[in-house]
Amino acid sequence: MRHLERAMPARAGARLCAALLALICTLSCAQAAPLSSELARNAALPRAPLLDPGLFDRPERLREVRLAPDGAHLAWVEDTDGKPLLYVKPLAGGAARSLVALEPGDRVHWSRDGTVLFLAQEGGVAAIGVRDGAGGLIAMFGKDGKDGNARFAGIDRAMPRHALIEEIDALKRTTRLVRIGADGADGARSILYDGRGIVNAQLSAPGGAPAILRRQEADFAQLILQRRGKEWIEATRCAPLRTCVPLALSPDGSRLFLRTLHAGDREALVEVQLASGARRLVHTDPAGLADLVDVTLSPRDGQPMLATYQLPQVRLVGLDAEGRRIAAGIARRFPAGGVAVESCAANACLLAERNARMAHARYWILDLQRQAFRPVLDEVRAKGGMPPDTQLAQRIALRYPASDGVKVHGYLTLPPGLPARSLPLVTFVHGGPWGHVTGGYSPSAQLLANRGFAVFEPNFRGSTGYGVRYTLAPGAGYGNGRVQADIIDGVRWLLAQGVGDPQRLGIAGGSFGGYATLLALTHTPAMFRFGMATQPPTDFARVLRQGAAEPARPGQPPLRQVLAAVGIDPANPAQIDPIAAAAPHRLASRVRAPLLLVAGAKDDKVEVEAVADYAARLLELGKPVSLLVDPSEGHNARNPVAREAQMHLLLRMLHRHLGGPPAPAPSPAVASYLARTLRANGALGE
Repeated sequence: MRHLERAMPARAGARLCAALLALICTLSCAQAAPLSSELARNAALPRAPLLDPGLFDRPERLREVRLAPDGAHLAWVEDTDGKPLLYVKPLAGGAARSLVALEPGDRVHWSRDGTVLFLAQEGGVAAIGVRDGAGGLIAMFGKDGKDGNARFAGIDRAMPRHALIEEIDALKRTTRLVRIGADGADGARSILYDGRGIVNAQLSAPGGAPAILRRQEADFAQLILQRRGKEWIEATRCAPLRTCVPLALSPDGSRLFLRTLHAGDREALVEVQLASGARRLVHTDPAGLADLVDVTLSPRDGQPMLATYQLPQVRLVGLDAEGRRIAAGIARRFPAGGVAVESCAANACLLAERNARMAHARYWILDLQRQAFRPVLDEVRAKGGMPPDTQLAQRIALRYPASDGVKVHGYLTLPPGLPARSLPLVTFVHGGPWGHVTGGYSPSAQLLANRGFAVFEPNFRGSTGYGVRYTLAPGAGYGNGRVQADIIDGVRWLLAQGVGDPQRLGIAGGSFGGYATLLALTHTPAMFRFGMATQPPTDFARVLRQGAAEPARPGQPPLRQVLAAVGIDPANPAQIDPIAAAAPHRLASRVRAPLLLVAGAKDDKVEVEAVADYAARLLELGKPVSLLVDPSEGHNARNPVAREAQMHLLLRMLHRHLGGPPAPAPSPAVASYLARTLRANGALGE
């Protein structure tokens, strides 16, 4: 969300400045507070009982919770044993009604007038009447390519009961933007745009005609076009592969609000004068820390009302008088944060509460007139069988100094009621590497904390969410370079702060996190007592070279362009040779600690043969290694049994090598799965 500053009297401006300064102080002071006080507070908490491991990763029963634009109804999808049903309920009172059975990937959207629910499905778009549940498909997406790459493009905000469909021909680089009515009749279809370029966002003028388009060029630059008569004129443009989201037009149509990079760094709310292309910063993170992730528009005038920042936790900032009132009320009711505004109607807002101790989101209705908060769907949420919030661990946001003096971000999860210095410490490294960890709920971190482990999750330089400069900071240092140093520096800093037993350290991760795990066992072999690496590249330089040489998929940028955007050129020996020289597969003899490797035979990113070959090298050298190969899985495990089996093996590794409690006996399904997929088990001494 973006901050729209308006002219105001001097006293009002002074009050706003004071409020912003207080917010900045609050955020910076929270970061500057000594870790020792957090450790003491956590140690004084009551101990949590040992919980069933199966509680921590249960799927949420609720999803797609949507408030009608008129505030009259709430819709949601309730999953019961993988069978999702769409429900609707009047907020003024009355029973919930089941409207239709859905597929797991279906997405739900209200029509502008609140009378129809549009379902975005794999094969098309359906429209369901709220009053009687009648309806069906209004658009079908052909599977033979004759309809191009068609997809649901959103609700038409200029019309009462209409949706938008994009039909893209990626090879010809043309787009047809179609408006379709809820009744699906031929007369309800109209073509809004049919021309060159990949058009993937639009804003309408008050009369319903498209006024703004975002068009992707052949080099993946993003042009923001405005309509002048019958012509489309460039208003501004964004860099290739960077955020560029048109949000709203000013009431007179002369200005555009855009979420994009500001000063080449963090994502922010920017205003563009359409006549001149001049830009003005409207809002950026008051803490000078994180990217803007969302903007809530006012239901009254469609202007930016609330800005949302996600790191180190969800934070709301009001952009107009009503937004400031909403943000202040939420801050009073939820002082620990973690509450996002999903949407607002004229009389109410739908809130979603998510934090580190909340396995499943909790939903609230904020009555805007009375400033009253009412929980909704608690009875449905309770059926999810999640662990009790009160028995879960807090997540502490960290800013620690790396060895070069730069502050790096991360999170620490501690088991309540235990002194931090005596705890075994496990480092979880996120994948990507161009991703990040948030301050929300983590099944693995909570499970380990419940077992008595401290968990460190670094957002090393190269991670996203803190601006482009933070992401670009490592350059090509993805071997035993800057990224790996940030991870290891974080472990050493925590030990120096009195967190963790230096004789009981473990490290784990998936994809790039698995690769970082292998690097840690290779280049700091005396530090960790075990490692667990899932889908790990054993030679990252080879992965980069191979990916850069592959042709791009239709409509997708080539990997070499994506890599160039983060400062890596696989054809540059000065960049790639150090990564290759540090490759774990070349230095298997350095590994000392027991290692569990997990690979998927259908992985399209990491060759299963490379992981198996690395395991064979370790076995030949007499190293303690275990290897699990799933013949049915790809780069990310989707089978719940596979995920449960991996967590079971992690608990066994923790018990054997770091002194954690014994792992519960595996379920029959997990035992059968392991009997089929575990190729070697030397890391567990079996």
